[in-house]
Amino acid sequence: MSKEHTPYVEEVRVIIEQIYKRSTHSYVEHYVDVPSMAENRLALLYLFLMEQGMTKERSMIFCTATGLVQLGLDIHEYVKNDYERTQSDERNRQLTVLAGDFYSARYYALLAEASEIEAIQVLSGAVQRVNEAKMKLYLAGKDSRLPSAEEYWELRNTIDTGLYVAVVQAYAGTDEKRRFWTNLMKETAKVESVIGEWEQLKWQEQVPFGFARFLLQKPGTTISQVMSGIEQKALEMIGLCEQMVRTLHPVETRNMLATMTARYSHRINRLKRVIEEM
Repeated sequence: MSKEHTPYVEEVRVIIEQIYKRSTHSYVEHYVDVPSMAENRLALLYLFLMEQGMTKERSMIFCTATGLVQLGLDIHEYVKNDYERTQSDERNRQLTVLAGDFYSARYYALLAEASEIEAIQVLSGAVQRVNEAKMKLYLAGKDSRLPSAEEYWELRNTIDTGLYVAVVQAYAGTDEKRRFWTNLMKETAKVESVIGEWEQLKWQEQVPFGFARFLLQKPGTTISQVMSGIEQKALEMIGLCEQMVRTLHPVETRNMLATMTARYSHRINRLKRVIEEM
């Protein structure tokens, strides 16, 4: 059985289909840009829950609910604070807010139907922490006072992985498992964030609000230096993820995660080749 066709891969695809099925609404899709799914994080969460001995059915419910909440949080990122005071823009802004609330409400209904009351509490607490981190990072960026690299990544990680880490913290069987999966969630999310910024710098030729903006705060820093710093950071974090994956004992889990980190390396190498050819 190849790495790309393990049962886990098929089950994660089913989870993603369930999330889209529960979140699809023609009116929302017509007026609002729906963000892409955090597929890798969902895969990690599913692997974690299965490793803890949770049944496939229950693991799928947890992942579907978490994915719905994440969609709600992500779509709220599209709400503009500054916009033209036209009827069209006002309507789009209101619908974006309502769409995020709609996705979040779907997770609550799903978990309530399954009598997973503790999971509702875990995710609702995580939503509060994610929103607090978003506000801190937004205010720091608005005032051109981004925090230190450590503080930046702490806030960014809370925003990107807060839901998944909350589930890990609540349902890990041992402290060792809790530390390992929390760190793996955070490090893989860092890789995705940094590669995404690098691609945005190259293809859109604009500085995203993120780690690149933090690097540019330093006096005398150029875009070329930022891109080099982004590449170095991405490779460093991929190496760390690969090292962590090698310590996993279940072969299926290790193979699936190894495939995931290989995709990160492929994206970086492809981007480097394009840059070299230009």
